[in-house]
This record gives sequence, structure tokens and C-alpha cells, in this order.
Amino acid sequence: MAIEEYTGPEKSAILLLSLGEDIAAAILKYMEEPEIQKLSNYMSQVDAVSGDTVNRITQEFYQKALEGGGLTRGGGEYLRKVLSLALDPEKVDWILENISVPSEETGLETIKWLDPKTIASFTRGEHPQTIAIILAHLESQQATAVLGELPEILRSEVALRIATLERIPSGVLKDLGEVLQKELQATGTVETVRKSTIGGVEVVAEMLNQMDQSMEHGILSKIEETHPDLAEQIRQLMFVFEDLIHVDDRGMQQIMKEVSTDNLVPALKTASEGLREKIFRNMSERAAMMLKEDLEALGPVRLADVEKAQQAIVRVAKKLEDEGKILIGKRGGEDVFV
Repeated sequence: MAIEEYTGPEKSAILLLSLGEDIAAAILKYMEEPEIQKLSNYMSQVDAVSGDTVNRITQEFYQKALEGGGLTRGGGEYLRKVLSLALDPEKVDWILENISVPSEETGLETIKWLDPKTIASFTRGEHPQTIAIILAHLESQQATAVLGELPEILRSEVALRIATLERIPSGVLKDLGEVLQKELQATGTVETVRKSTIGGVEVVAEMLNQMDQSMEHGILSKIEETHPDLAEQIRQLMFVFEDLIHVDDRGMQQIMKEVSTDNLVPALKTASEGLREKIFRNMSERAAMMLKEDLEALGPVRLADVEKAQQAIVRVAKKLEDEGKILIGKRGGEDVFV
């Protein structure tokens, strides 16, 4: 294969593979997740590349020759090693689970690289089921942002359909991807996803967790009108600020280390007395006293600002849970410890 036939991402993937695991990992640390995802797609597919091709690609990037005997590494195992040196295990798993074959790229993959406003505008005229399938393929933060950009009348309908999605026949995904690809080509963008199990109440709960409370309540209320049991399942999976009261003292101390006073003071404005006391108890005496003084001196605060501060603290708690540093008790049932 002539060097002119390689795309930019393919050349970058070959270059990273030729540099070895440590250097490749160090480079990946400076990239954004979408860039890592795209390069990973290509790195996982590299089999063997001639030494001359590697040299010419290296010269193109670095303007100097690379001495060596070609490239015979690559594939899934090598990629996992490189990504593991650069990223958290959860991110590695997510990227590997979402690897797509470059030669089969379709519209569903391209959607991931678009900004939320563009996705919302592009999908607004689609059937709610189609929008649900598309959003279920996005990361929760991106899907949340897109849902927030949709007309209010569409939000609850799409959220309901995401919650009830299960297995989608591969043929349906393939057809949808091809249709999206043709539509995206008209606007100048293109790229596939191979998933069969998508959506579910967990996806909706994660999305609603990241929304402001008025939007969250609106969507849940609409779902509850026709599917009360489903709405309750979603609520049970959601984690809200007041649920911090279920975190043990050690976990609360971990959270307090990473939470800024700028967020903590307004967040406690509407907190229950029980949660306040739990937080005070897990701070140093001096820090607790200063926090109480700040609360007493705090004037009127917009509810939207209180909710924003609470969401910031919830995100800290969820991050620590994802890292295995704390355990968040779930509502509606008891945790089982082994």
C-alpha cells in the first residue's frame, strides 16, 4: 500500500505503534478522548507495515529518518497495554468496547464527534425511536447535552424510549448508520458502531443525574404519567445530593478533600439538617466552624446556583465511586458486602 493511500489518522496510528508502548502512552496522555478513540480504531486494525512505509511516515512527522525493521505489532492486546499506561481502567474499557473497524465507518460513529447543538439540530426531525437509538450510542454527558437541546415536547418521549431499549438487530443499526452517513455526507462529515445491547433505565438515570432539576423533574413526570413503574426504577438508580447522607464517614472525608468551599457553602443552603451534621462531623473542628460561619453569613442564593453547586459535589462523589475510593449506598434497597 502506497503511503499516499494512508489517511492522517492511519499514519498517526502507525507512528504511535512504531514508537513503543511507553512513548505511545505518554503521547496519548496529551490527547482528547475523541482523538484517542479515533486513533484506537486504527491502531487495533494495524497488522504489518513495511519498514520503508514506517520510515516515510516518520519522516513526514519528524523530518528525519526512523531506523528500524518495519512494523509487525499492533492489534487488541498491544492497544490495551498502551491505553492502560495512559488512562484509567474504566476509560480503557470504554474505548475498547467502542472500537469500530475503520473500513466500516458509518454515520452512527460520526455523530459521536459532533457538538450537542449540531446533533440536536440534525436529529430534531427524526422519529423519537431513531433519536433514542442515536443518543444511546453517545457517552452520557454528550447524550445529556443533546437531550437538553431538544424541544421540551420531545425530551420525555426520547428518554422513555431510551429506557425501554434493549437489543437492536444488527441489520437495523447497519441500515440506520448508512442512512445517517448519506445525510451527513451532504453536510460534509463522515465515520461505525457495532453494538447490539443499548439503552435501558441505567442510561436514562445517568443522563438525568447530569441535568438541572427542573428539566429532570419534567422528564420524569412525563414518563411517570404513562409508565409509573419505569419512572420509579429510574429514580432508584439516580444519585442526588441528599443521598450523600448514605455515604459512610470515611467516604465523606474523601469527598470533602476534593470539594471546594465555593461549591460546598451554597450547596448546603437547602440541605437537610442531617446531611449538614454529617458533613460537619467529617471535617476538622476549625473547618466545620468556618463553614458554619460562612453559611450564617450567606445571603439569598438563586435556586439554580444551589442546584449547580450540588451537582458539582455529586459529580465528585460519582468520580470517587468510579475510582473505587468510596461506596455510595443505593436508595430503595440494602447494599450487599462480600
